[in-house]
Amino acid sequence: MKENNHVGNLFSYRLYFFCIPAGIFDNVLVNTIFSKGSVVMKATGIVRRLDDLGRLVIPKEIRKQYRLKEGDSIEFFTENDRILIQKFDVMSKNIEEICIMCETLQAMYQNTVLFIQEEWLQRNQYHLQEEFVRLTHVHRVCHFEGKQVFQDMDKLHKGIIYPITAYGDWYGAFVVLLEKREVKEEEYAAMEAFAQLLARQQMQ
Repeated sequence: MKENNHVGNLFSYRLYFFCIPAGIFDNVLVNTIFSKGSVVMKATGIVRRLDDLGRLVIPKEIRKQYRLKEGDSIEFFTENDRILIQKFDVMSKNIEEICIMCETLQAMYQNTVLFIQEEWLQRNQYHLQEEFVRLTHVHRVCHFEGKQVFQDMDKLHKGIIYPITAYGDWYGAFVVLLEKREVKEEEYAAMEAFAQLLARQQMQ
C-alpha cells in the first residue's frame, strides 16, 4: 500500500500504542498501522517511558508526520492489549452536510468554494499549501489577495475566509476563491448562515 503524503493523512492512518507485557509497565513501543485495507505494521523502534502521572510524549517525528500539534484533541480506543489513539475532529460528523453546503455555495457564487478541514480536503482531493491553511486559522471574516492556495498550482488567488468558531475554538473555515466573478457583500449571507449553523452545532 502506497503512503499518501498529502493533506488528509490523519484519516488514512491511526497510531497504535502497544503495552509491553506485565513487569515493564512504564515502557510503550510506538508503532503505526494502516486503518484501511490490509493491516500493515511499521515499527518505529522508538520507546518512550511514562512519567509518574501517566504522561507520554509522542515523538516529534510522529507528530509532524500525522500533523499533530499543540491543542489538538486525542481520542482513545482499546482493543485487547492495545491502546489506540486517534486525532479527534468534531467536524467529521458534519462532513456530509458540509459537502452539500459547499456545493450550494459554489453554485450560487460561480466560484470555487473550499472547506478547510482535513477529511473534506482529502475527500475532494485538494492539496493546499500549508502556509495558506495556517492563514485560514482566524476567528473573524478575512479577505486575502495574492496567495498561493494549491500545492500543484503557482497561480495566486484572492478570496474570503469565513471561519467556524465556538467558545474561542477554531473548527474549520469556508473559503471562496474569487476567480470568475466578484461576489456582492449581500450574497455572503448564505455562507454566514452556514458558518453560524456549524458553529452552533459544536456548542451542543
